[in-house]
Amino acid sequence: MMKNPDSLRRLVAGIALLAWPAFEFLAFFTAPPGAEHTPAIFRENANAVQVSALLYIWATLSLIPAILGMAHLLKYRAPRTGFIGAALGLIGAGHGLTLFTTDFYDLALAQSLSDAQADEVIMRAGELWGFVFGMLLPGFLLHIGLFTLLIGLAATRLAPWWVPAAAAVGAVIPFVTMEQPPAVQSTGALLHLAAYGWIALRVLRMPEKEWEGRLADRSPSPA
Repeated sequence: MMKNPDSLRRLVAGIALLAWPAFEFLAFFTAPPGAEHTPAIFRENANAVQVSALLYIWATLSLIPAILGMAHLLKYRAPRTGFIGAALGLIGAGHGLTLFTTDFYDLALAQSLSDAQADEVIMRAGELWGFVFGMLLPGFLLHIGLFTLLIGLAATRLAPWWVPAAAAVGAVIPFVTMEQPPAVQSTGALLHLAAYGWIALRVLRMPEKEWEGRLADRSPSPA
């Protein structure tokens, strides 16, 4: 396998498509309770904060080869869609990595300052234009990029239409269940596991010729 780069890339993409929703599920499941993660909650759940943050980071890292793998599937059938989806997804994933590291700083503030002081620093940091427009908002491009790739896969019949639908519902669930326990919020990741897991199994079982594009029409689609 090491002598065949295409086979290795296919394996890495397939594993990443399974790994990222699995890490996402564990990250939600181990997160501290409550919608508002106050300094007191962070102090009382210091280990959970760190474990959950690391799992979010690993999930986001796994998304990078997963995004590249889905874009590769669209290389000949819908190259523009694949390029746009990959570009947006990778930009969002990169910013997501920076966002998840802030949990460690918030925990350090909670352990070093009074609750009022920690809240003031965290609130001030969250108001900085560089954070809002340079880190927070670009992170949402990840969702747009992923949906672009998933819709492209469905439109080119590389995945059934329930896959992007399930992924979309899975992305919404954490936002509408913010007041619920972590176990409830984590159910969105199970839908992601079903959706991306379906693609992963297809990639892992895919013949080398199909993965390399030798079975696809080489005439690029306008999409």
